[in-house]
Amino acid sequence: MSSDSLKTKSAHFINRLLHGIKPNDKGELADMIKDASDRDIIDDDTESMLSGVFEISKRRLCDIMIPRSQMITIDSNSSIEDAVKIIAKHGHSRYPVICEDKDHIIGILLAKDLLPYAISSEKNKPTVDKLVHPLVIVPEFKRVDSMLKEFQENRFHMAVVVDEFGGVCGLVTIEDILEIIVGDIGDEYDDEEDTLTDDIIKSADDSYLIKGQTPIEAFNDFFKTTLPKVDVDTVAGMVIHALGHLPQKDESVSINGFNFKVLNATHRQVQLLQVRKENLTTYQEQD
Repeated sequence: MSSDSLKTKSAHFINRLLHGIKPNDKGELADMIKDASDRDIIDDDTESMLSGVFEISKRRLCDIMIPRSQMITIDSNSSIEDAVKIIAKHGHSRYPVICEDKDHIIGILLAKDLLPYAISSEKNKPTVDKLVHPLVIVPEFKRVDSMLKEFQENRFHMAVVVDEFGGVCGLVTIEDILEIIVGDIGDEYDDEEDTLTDDIIKSADDSYLIKGQTPIEAFNDFFKTTLPKVDVDTVAGMVIHALGHLPQKDESVSINGFNFKVLNATHRQVQLLQVRKENLTTYQEQD
């Protein structure tokens, strides 16, 4: 499309918007938003957020859910003390409560519901199964925008996702959907990650902060080393390959003389790592 025709089309969009005329379709609306950003009518963050709104209308829960293998659950027969230990380790606000295995979820436990019992000196405390909230089950091919509406209308924050055979395949939370719109909702390490102007930064304690998406070639060049040749392109990919799963925060692994500790990760990617030099030469997962 020529620049003149693009200007004409943009002018037409703006004219329609100013006169209160609705766009004909989503494509035209997206063009109007892009044009508004190009003209500095809206900022980049606003454009990104609006684009995220379009994105959730295209995706299914199976695209964004926390996979079954990464679900943190609490057994229905767990004591209050055992449940508190799990919550302290993982830091989530809600947990599926299971009976036998992850295909048998009896409800959702809210971490805040344990507080009165955690600080109580009473000996006869209830087991976790007495504190669960009702379970919401949704199909894996449910649209994300429909799920968000259901979250809002019914005022719950977590749902169990099942496949066509009724087997549990994952979890979805309202946070997972909001992250598509506004970006990752992070923790205390996010500010540290945002300040990195380079992929690899040396810290005062002789460790290094490394972005997960740092190319392996860049890592090898920086440290004058050669990481094992596997079918991955980034440092995050190498760590995932070495561990055999997508790691959570604080997991670590040693690879060819370097210890990699995960500082920040979502259920979709490893974002920030701490690296220290050591003398190991093979994969060795840390306890």
